[in-house]
Amino acid sequence: MSLYRWLYRREYGLPSNRMDFDHIMHRVYGSMKDFDHWNDTPNQTSDYGAVFNLEFSPKGNVLVAACEKKSILFFDAITQQQTYTIKDAHTDNVNCIKFLDERMFATCSDDTTVALWDLRYLKKKVRSLHGHSNWVKNIEYSHKDNLLVTSGFDGSIFTWDINSHTEQGLIYQKVFHTSGLMRCRISPDCSKLVICSTGGYLMIIHHLDLTSLHKDLNGFRPSIYRLMQTGHQYIPQAAKFDHVFSKKQKKNRVELVTDFPEENDAEVILALQIHPLGHSILSRNISYDEKTEWSCIHDINEEPREMKEHLQEEHKSSKRKRKIICDSDEESNSGLGVGDESGDSTDGLRFSINRRQRVFRPRLPGRGAPPPPPPTLASTASPPASSSNSNNNANNSSSTSTNNQSAAASAPSNQSFVPDIWAAEVTVQERAIRQNRARNSNAVTGYNYVYAISSGVLPAVTASASSRNSSNSNNDTTNSRSTDSPSTRGRSSFSDLAASTDGSSTSSSDSPPYLPDFDRILMRPLILPPKRNDYCGRIIFENPKKLMFYIQEPNKGKGFIKEPSFSADGRIVCSPYDNGIRLLGYSDTCSEYPRHFREIDTIKQKPRGLHVLKELRCHEDKVLSSKFSPREPLLATGCKSGKVVWYHPIL
Repeated sequence: MSLYRWLYRREYGLPSNRMDFDHIMHRVYGSMKDFDHWNDTPNQTSDYGAVFNLEFSPKGNVLVAACEKKSILFFDAITQQQTYTIKDAHTDNVNCIKFLDERMFATCSDDTTVALWDLRYLKKKVRSLHGHSNWVKNIEYSHKDNLLVTSGFDGSIFTWDINSHTEQGLIYQKVFHTSGLMRCRISPDCSKLVICSTGGYLMIIHHLDLTSLHKDLNGFRPSIYRLMQTGHQYIPQAAKFDHVFSKKQKKNRVELVTDFPEENDAEVILALQIHPLGHSILSRNISYDEKTEWSCIHDINEEPREMKEHLQEEHKSSKRKRKIICDSDEESNSGLGVGDESGDSTDGLRFSINRRQRVFRPRLPGRGAPPPPPPTLASTASPPASSSNSNNNANNSSSTSTNNQSAAASAPSNQSFVPDIWAAEVTVQERAIRQNRARNSNAVTGYNYVYAISSGVLPAVTASASSRNSSNSNNDTTNSRSTDSPSTRGRSSFSDLAASTDGSSTSSSDSPPYLPDFDRILMRPLILPPKRNDYCGRIIFENPKKLMFYIQEPNKGKGFIKEPSFSADGRIVCSPYDNGIRLLGYSDTCSEYPRHFREIDTIKQKPRGLHVLKELRCHEDKVLSSKFSPREPLLATGCKSGKVVWYHPIL
């Protein structure tokens, strides 16, 4: 169908198919070309510096540019002419501009301040807001709560009530804080807040209520929770915030987005945008090797089912399967012992291990079983037993099982060392070298010092080898625990760990200190990393799959943030691409973002690449910002040298 035929049918109110409209929009966006330039001075830097951000007014008739050299530029979107300039609007770089309504807008700067302006009188700022302690990089406005939302490199998100002014200034509140904060965005319906960080993850806050956000997420640190997920290590300080992920959280429910393409080891997420209709998130990140950037689109909608319920069901089913396997092994190996001549000694060993694991791993009330720590450290090791002790152990082998059962049933009062936190020190030079290494390298070198720390949260359940030997020699039925000196308690060196795991020592202290005594040797081959999301009975929230589309970008212009943008209808993404831009679509037919749940779930299972509809190179320097008009297919881009280029369809 031709464009004129489509316009004729629309004029007479005749229905049109969706595919027809996709074809028309493909022609419109596919014919985008540059038609006007501002400050077109080749190989020269503008007097205003780089253009960091572009923003259209709600009606699309005014374009405002935030510039590097403390300036703000105003353009008429109809004639593309510069209409006004504010020099020294701030005392440092101007980073972002946000319109609150048709006449009011706000700007933020590296001078840690936020300024309010009125389009009708630009000679003086309306107000200056002070509260941040570092560069302010982002401004949002919640129409639902009538609050201005700002975020900066100090890791804080502030809300400002611009309608209430006191003698001390505006009423503001710090509603959230996290390390490595880069950007925050509010969805068009003000129901979601999205945060990106230098930790390689996105955080979505559903059912947003800015008035209670500080109370609901007080003390929550997503970076620590993400560490617990990636390390499969139970961290009590993070696990106590499991409720913020539950759907029982009626307001300010949290979701972490961590899925990225396989080739993209996302480290720093620089830019963030939300679909004009609130369907998805557009982000741009730097990969860990710092050689490539990636533009990714994630679904922003809530998952229909809570992930923890799904994990609990999987956990129960896996426990049932393990029980069936163990029962079958028990039946098949009945009458066979370890090293029995009538059967396979390996099967008997496996059977003994499984049986003893089930019997001698007690669970504390209200908590899961203690997680398996790394192999025994030198601080808990004791010297090998003497020959006399060996004889005593041989003579008392019949009472060993009874003694260990009583020790497992009732924990002694003294606590031994149980490492559950690991720390490593690495130099800055070594970290820089590691970033240039191949990703498939498994070498772990360069640590100056690696040590274990005992938080005291996870209990120890057994006695040390020395106390066991003494108790066996005295024919005592109670097991005592070894004590560490104050200088070694709570941490031990990596060299001690290597000495205890090289296989040279045959003492019973080579196994984890909390295991039953006579299981120490048998349990050694089973010291393996815990299963994902199932850390000895503790269910950790798994992040849902959100990735929909992606594309690889070149990392040109390092040190500068490249801001992509959505078109007004959300069909097209404008992505800065070296000295130009690329227009990206979800398909080669310029289709809309998927809306049906089945189609979205299908794409999540196998994310797709974005299609390049058109590539334009109209700048002499790296493009840093781009923005579509909210009313028409009009696009403006700004580059590092300060040049602004206008694009529109030429049919």
